[in-house]
Amino acid sequence: MKTRWYLALGLACASLTPWAVSQNLNAGQMERTAQQLSHVLLRQGFEVNRGYVKLWRIEDCQYTFDRIGLCLGNNPAAPYVIVAAPPWPDEATIPQIRTVWGPSPSKYEDVFRLDPHEAIIILAQMPPQARFFSEQSWMFTRQGTYDTSSATYLNMVALTNAGVLPDFVVPLFFRNVPLPDDIPERIFVGSSFSNPINHVVIERQANTAFGQQRYFIVTPDKRMNMAVRNALAGIGVADEAIFTDPVPSNVNVGLDLASDDFVTWFRYAQPDDGGAPGTPSYIWRKNLPMAVLRVRDIHHQPEPYPAFTKDDLEARTAFDEKSVFASDLNHLISAVASKWGMHCTKDDCSDMGAQHFMDLEIDPIWEVGPLCMAIGENCLLDNWDMDLQLYGRASFDNGEVYALAGTLGTRTGNATYVALGVNKVSQYIGVANLSDVVLTDTASGFAGAVSGTSCPATDHANTTDCLFLYYFARDCSVVESVTGEKNCFEISTKLVPPETKDSIAFSLRNYLRPGTQRGPDSFHMLPAMAIRVR
Repeated sequence: MKTRWYLALGLACASLTPWAVSQNLNAGQMERTAQQLSHVLLRQGFEVNRGYVKLWRIEDCQYTFDRIGLCLGNNPAAPYVIVAAPPWPDEATIPQIRTVWGPSPSKYEDVFRLDPHEAIIILAQMPPQARFFSEQSWMFTRQGTYDTSSATYLNMVALTNAGVLPDFVVPLFFRNVPLPDDIPERIFVGSSFSNPINHVVIERQANTAFGQQRYFIVTPDKRMNMAVRNALAGIGVADEAIFTDPVPSNVNVGLDLASDDFVTWFRYAQPDDGGAPGTPSYIWRKNLPMAVLRVRDIHHQPEPYPAFTKDDLEARTAFDEKSVFASDLNHLISAVASKWGMHCTKDDCSDMGAQHFMDLEIDPIWEVGPLCMAIGENCLLDNWDMDLQLYGRASFDNGEVYALAGTLGTRTGNATYVALGVNKVSQYIGVANLSDVVLTDTASGFAGAVSGTSCPATDHANTTDCLFLYYFARDCSVVESVTGEKNCFEISTKLVPPETKDSIAFSLRNYLRPGTQRGPDSFHMLPAMAIRVR
């Protein structure tokens, strides 16, 4: 077989723009390993296509929005590492979505189809120690339409019409890709098709994760997986350092226009060194010491992986927050309302407009990859390493002040870290994120309003140590003048200009339950609450 090496980066990179090259100087052992592996695979008759990785940052969200009409609720505090590579010569592409996650050099794509005979290999020098690291792939878009007869769709529409769900929910979760009329209709699916490979998974297999060399294979073909593993073994890579992200048979693999397309990301969050300029984690993000190879052998019969269903998701557990803290959270919200001169007649302050966040992983939304994929629901790049809650719309155009309160997963034993996100509804773009470091002890001033139950994961004696309370306003001096509290985030006019008439959706994520390799079971998580106090 005639072999081909589409060398796109590495020594022959003079044609690339300087910024692209600077992100991918895979110096030292990692680059040598990539070249060794390429030569081994070429000698065995494989086609080898060299790719690269890049950051997707909040600054890139406008670029993304201009192409697909939303930014998928990104986390602005932790930019994502995106895999990009040239397409195969026979691979169909759609110009509008060939590069979605920020600019790429010419002929590189960050959304791609998969040949049934191929594997994408990412060689990574792992970053410094952090609270979270993961690799995951998703089916991104699919040709066709979503299922308007599904129970999920019908329930969401009915609840929207009844005023239970906000009006932006159905258009967010059931969404067409905006494409020219001459391209067949496609829908956003954004669905996971495997259990994520996070740092706990890596540690359990390889004993250590951070600071080490690790290798990731994304493939729909069991035979390609073994071929790549054998090639890595031939250059001295231990099998326990290799991790496979299998693409299952219930996705439409292929290179034609009708096939599904895919994205592969890495996520690195909450580094122990803080991530400030000059720190090792900052330098890692700046240099991204990772190499990408896209390889295939069209002369063998592929062996697909089985379909991936909800039953294949790893079991999750959680401390039952609902049975322990539900009444205390209601009492906290009531005490907050009272401080603002609002007097609730119901325990949950629903008569004063208090509402729970929506749990997106249960009925009616079911934001779970295999369930979304089956009906064409936009799963917003779901992640089994966290639970996800959402509240909105919240407007700040008339001096409104909102109080958000909930359990703190790092104190209840349900999270390694917590992220409270601020998202602009018009673009579904994350513009700010507050971690548990900021939220911890913010409800302590209301200790007398709740019970004295101790936090299960700490030695703290009062329930408020397991709760958070944070205000959101245009002007936080209003909050301090009324309550004396400083736990407030300003929705500045720069963040959300008044003339846009935009609103905010708040998200709450609890990542990785300690002692497990997955997020907490959302069924046992107590949804946070929000109340407009002014």
